[in-house]
Amino acid sequence: MKKIMMGMLLLSSSIFAKDTILVQGAMDIETEHLIKSLSNPTKEQVGSWTFWKGEIANKTVVVSRTEIGITNASAATTIGIIKYSPDLVINQGTSGGHDPNLHTGDIVLADKVVNIGAVRTERKEYGIPADDKDGIFFEDVQRIRDSKGNTVDYNYFTSDKNIMNTAKNIDYKNGKVVVGTIGTADQWNRELERIKFIHERYGTSAEEMETVAAAQVSKAFNVPFMGVRILSNTDIHNEDFNPQTAIWCQEYTVDLIKKIDLKK
Repeated sequence: MKKIMMGMLLLSSSIFAKDTILVQGAMDIETEHLIKSLSNPTKEQVGSWTFWKGEIANKTVVVSRTEIGITNASAATTIGIIKYSPDLVINQGTSGGHDPNLHTGDIVLADKVVNIGAVRTERKEYGIPADDKDGIFFEDVQRIRDSKGNTVDYNYFTSDKNIMNTAKNIDYKNGKVVVGTIGTADQWNRELERIKFIHERYGTSAEEMETVAAAQVSKAFNVPFMGVRILSNTDIHNEDFNPQTAIWCQEYTVDLIKKIDLKK
């Protein structure tokens, strides 16, 4: 009887356990609204990385300020997954536009996430000018080893399909919401010819500095992932950085968190 009661208790606790979502932003401007949206937040520091744990819509939500760049995002995602065991990782924040059809305030949902800075060049002699177009995508920086010790190379990572379906139906009034490719590198590109080249080579809608790292680490831990990026600026249309877009993206993400049902 005791064993039956214990089994029923464990089953009951698993059924009613709250979903845990790890939601990331690189800077204060990309996390402040998320933190304010938490009920009963507690702050935790691990090394250089800060986490705020609270609730949104009866879900446990951990806001992670990853800091800027691929290395920081990799470390923050690894710590966040090990420490909080999330059921979902959402990486969100600002980005620069690559698609001529998009403007500041538009949101890109990451159907694909690619490392646009992973490039190998062939040997050239002195005196031959460098040319970005000669670069070859370097796949093995996106290599993951599975539990059996086998390695798999990924050309790109993807967002969770069920979360994507929910994200596409969020009401958003500050621009349009599109499904596209997010390009990540420790770069801020403003040369129009270079932006055009990257867009044509990789099909990128926007560029930023963290998403591919968060996606790769999530994949390595088999945690569902969702990428959400808002265009904060686009040199294609000569639109300068608008800090308000960081708030719009967080508002959208809070709405997404409220509508997510991870038990589907």
